[in-house]
Amino acid sequence: MRITLVLGALLALSTGLAHGQEYTMKAEEAQTGSHLKRNTTRLHFPPDKTYAELPEADKARMRAMYEAMGPNDEPPYPLRGYGKLLRSISTAGGALQVEGVIEMGVIVGTDGRANEVKVYRSPDARTTTAMASVLMLEKYKPAVCDGKPCVQEFPFAMEFNLENQQLKTYR
Repeated sequence: MRITLVLGALLALSTGLAHGQEYTMKAEEAQTGSHLKRNTTRLHFPPDKTYAELPEADKARMRAMYEAMGPNDEPPYPLRGYGKLLRSISTAGGALQVEGVIEMGVIVGTDGRANEVKVYRSPDARTTTAMASVLMLEKYKPAVCDGKPCVQEFPFAMEFNLENQQLKTYR
């Protein structure tokens, strides 16, 4: 079974991210009988860029997801970009054969390590455990508040759908 990811769908609609550029990721391998790799992920931020490498427009859209973030503040962000994180999430989700929405918040410390994962919504306990494990193992760029690293939550949400359906990641 294949899983398809769409990053930013619900959050994009609620925060205006839908007006920004859309990026895609391709499957690591082509389907049987084809040499073409299918798009498996649609995101609102480039999967292969770190926060520092994001275009200013993408940085501004990312900051807009937070209520009181100033122009010189920065949110936490996956250290190697979204691509590696989403591949790990996709692998875990595919193994679980899960359907449903998961919403979590990763508390990222000043050292860029995940200190805790808050679960807001999950299809089941297995999915919660698997996704929390992946998010806890990820390294993050810490948030910056007034020029100093600070503790802040990195929101993450995804909708899992099996074979030939779209899987939507919200944050």
